[in-house]
Amino acid sequence: LTDIKFIYVLWVPIANTEIFDCVLYTYRAARNLKFYPLSLRLAVDDDGPLSFISSTFEVELANGSLKLLKECSTWELLNLKPTTVLDIPVQLFNKYGISSQFLQEVLNEKYIIQTVGKDYLEKKFNITEPTVYFASETMHYSWPKAIVGIGSQNLIPVPVDNAARMDTDKLKESLKICVEKRQAVYAVVAIMGSTEHGACDPLGNIIELRKEFERDHGLSFVIHADAAWGGYFRSMLIKPHRSSLKARRRPGLEERDDSFVPLLALHPHTEKHLDSLKDCDSITVDPHKSGYVPYPAGGLCYRDQRMRYLVTWTSPVINRANEESVGIYGVEGSKAGAAAVATFLSQDAIGLHQKGYGMLLGQATFSCTKIYCHWATMSTKDDDFIVTPFNMLPAEKLGPDEVECQKQEIRTLIVGKTNDQIVNCEKAMDLIKKLGSDLMINTFACNFKVDGVTNKDVIEANYLNQRLYEKFSLTTSKDKNVDKRLILTSTQFEQKHYKNCLTNFKNRLGLEGDQDLYVLINVVMSPWVTEFEFLRELTTTFKETLQDIVKLSVFRNKVRPDLHAFVMQGVEKLYLTHLPMFQMENHRQQVIITADLPENIMLQYRNARLENSSHVFFLGNQDEMELDDIACNGSSFKGVIYRDFDPKTEIPITWIKDFQVTNVQVLKKRHLATRYQDNYPKDHMPFYLYGTEQELHIDHMLLKSPSIQLSADRVELTLTSGELTSTQKEKGVIVHFTEPENTFFFQHDRKFMVELYNDPMPDPYQNGPGLDNVDKKNPIAHGMIVLPSRDKGCLYADSYMVNKDPTAMKKVKDGEIKDRPGIIPVHRDYAKKFDHKDELHWYEERAE
Repeated sequence: LTDIKFIYVLWVPIANTEIFDCVLYTYRAARNLKFYPLSLRLAVDDDGPLSFISSTFEVELANGSLKLLKECSTWELLNLKPTTVLDIPVQLFNKYGISSQFLQEVLNEKYIIQTVGKDYLEKKFNITEPTVYFASETMHYSWPKAIVGIGSQNLIPVPVDNAARMDTDKLKESLKICVEKRQAVYAVVAIMGSTEHGACDPLGNIIELRKEFERDHGLSFVIHADAAWGGYFRSMLIKPHRSSLKARRRPGLEERDDSFVPLLALHPHTEKHLDSLKDCDSITVDPHKSGYVPYPAGGLCYRDQRMRYLVTWTSPVINRANEESVGIYGVEGSKAGAAAVATFLSQDAIGLHQKGYGMLLGQATFSCTKIYCHWATMSTKDDDFIVTPFNMLPAEKLGPDEVECQKQEIRTLIVGKTNDQIVNCEKAMDLIKKLGSDLMINTFACNFKVDGVTNKDVIEANYLNQRLYEKFSLTTSKDKNVDKRLILTSTQFEQKHYKNCLTNFKNRLGLEGDQDLYVLINVVMSPWVTEFEFLRELTTTFKETLQDIVKLSVFRNKVRPDLHAFVMQGVEKLYLTHLPMFQMENHRQQVIITADLPENIMLQYRNARLENSSHVFFLGNQDEMELDDIACNGSSFKGVIYRDFDPKTEIPITWIKDFQVTNVQVLKKRHLATRYQDNYPKDHMPFYLYGTEQELHIDHMLLKSPSIQLSADRVELTLTSGELTSTQKEKGVIVHFTEPENTFFFQHDRKFMVELYNDPMPDPYQNGPGLDNVDKKNPIAHGMIVLPSRDKGCLYADSYMVNKDPTAMKKVKDGEIKDRPGIIPVHRDYAKKFDHKDELHWYEERAE
């Protein structure tokens, strides 16, 4: 794979941990190599077993100069070139006749890191800055798991560019900091084909960067290439030897170059940096990935085969004299041989060159790029959906008009053409070579529009993509492969890792916000999907499903007239707290208002509350209206009062109707979109407190989805310090309960110590909870709140409706949204478990 003699170690580990093993061995080799000169220095110092060479033994420093080992500083010893360190035993034998066996016995006794440990050597040489690793932000999750002994915080991620490739300018900045701090570097890891998008780090640039730092700053390190996915693609650069082609010919069969699936060459960027694999110190390759080996096989390759001795472990049970065993080069001594045999057979039969694996992967790359063209051109400006590949079109650097022109060019020259037509069109072939990912992975995401306006909410886009993943994957035991025309995988891009790269991708989708993004992945390993109409059938099926799910997303996010309900609080003055729903834009607001009822209606309500003070009544609009029209100062609407909900259907039971609600005044109106959400506090639970001199009420601040709605009227407040004015009561303040968000506590007669604060967002229409702006050092008062007893006030609690997803109960049939047959919503019936009255509506478990 690398045109160089590499030691190739293969194994079949238990539970598919071969990536973990590769990382573990790579780390240990780099660690042992880094500290080897320190161990040797201890043996050479005065009274050491090798002190007789101290006055003559020189080593080559990172900048190329020679210096006595005994006179080297700790920094110089930690930064010898890998080849220099590996050459030391050879030099000792050639110059002093010191055999490798004697050297190993001397160092193993009390000097080598495997014996004395890293901490001992660091203390001995006064090393205060921990040695670090650098790897791309897109590294496989096995890296932080396997870097044992140095702490995952010393595995420093390097930011990536918009193509998810390591940003070598950022790496250079980090290496300069290491020079300034005199902090050694174990290794820099280049990802050659990232798991989630096939991106190929600029390995050649990293190699040049090492040369620069060795020359100018005396800093050296191991360079490791994680080519678990991308290693076999280097076969596309290797010309076959004539003898290997001749051996593979069969009598009566002529060699043909006009395969029905065209080859597609690697991108110039990918070709350049895959060719740099030969200059790495070590490489990991997974034959069971792009090597098409049906066994969990992993490979670890060393540029200098002597490096394998740094992780040698010998067992007298399995090793015999004069016999090489790969079992000694690693933690696990005995390995099953099936993966090694399968890998050898596959590579021998297929061939590690352009006419073997190179042809297979070249054809698959063509197929992958062709389906990329379908993803890139699937949506138009007139569609209510958006499909955007992670890898940018070349025209995206020029402007939106050029992008649309290029999309149309792709539709004309590639999407609608056969393979023969594409190959025979010079313009089409020139274009297709510029498209797609580095290494045969298509990552993309979808978004939607509501009435022509692009959705900006990342969470709603995630909802759409998750529903698509469920449609095109095997997620339950009932799913059948024959029912899935297209198989997709998925992942989540984390903002903290991808940073500007992810922000750019979200912007291209029309999204705003710093939330993580759920994406879909399509890996094409078969060359033949581009033949006939198969590819068009796959993408057409996806498009039709996407259009159906978009209808559900629009249903979730479109504001339209609807029925709304409010918990009725207070007997003296009526307060209304809205029943919100995080999953529906129509109800995605926390609203607290006051309103007036006709005198006779208010009298009936008061009498009913006197008969049963703890019963919860609900007030709603009788005719469908938008919430913004209800929750508006001075508005009025035709009202209806509900006594309860039907336990089977959740349909409210009407008590009084056909009356006018007037003089609405807004106390709090907050949108609950994800961009306005906040994290749960760790040590308290915030509420709004509001009311009159005679009656005070509370409503839980909804900070984040999922959450729980908790409302109580006529609570008792006793202040131990400070005061609460009539104006503050009327406009509302924030109360911090001493209970954390994950504690069940909302019961009659419960007492809580509280702190009261002014609302940092006094405007009723301001969005966002604003808790970060609460002056926690200066509460306006301290005191105790007692939840009402059953004969005085009501409690309302709900974690079902507030988090419920109505679209989960819907499906699209014949273009219309309909209820799924046989699905009955679960009734909230948590009250019995806590010996509550039925008027308390609890769900089976707290959402948090």
